[in-house]
Amino acid sequence: MVMGFNTDINHEGVVYHVQTEPRKEAGIDTTVYTRGAVVYKFKSSCQDLLDSPDYCEDKLKRRLEEQHRLIIARIRGGEIKPASEHAGPS
Repeated sequence: MVMGFNTDINHEGVVYHVQTEPRKEAGIDTTVYTRGAVVYKFKSSCQDLLDSPDYCEDKLKRRLEEQHRLIIARIRGGEIKPASEHAGPS
């Protein structure tokens, strides 16, 4: 059974917890939390991989890790911020 990834990132004084895990319905979910609140979610399908004749758990684990690293890069690039920073003018 392939397990997910969990990483804490400190970016610009904010600690983000990034969690990526496989789902039973052929998906990969990544959720980003700050202070226990969800600030970002990303879902992708891995059905193509599961349907492949050369599927193996190592390939699924690599796909999970790639998505996990992508979201970490987006945090470091400033694309993902706490909800209060996304709010527009009142």
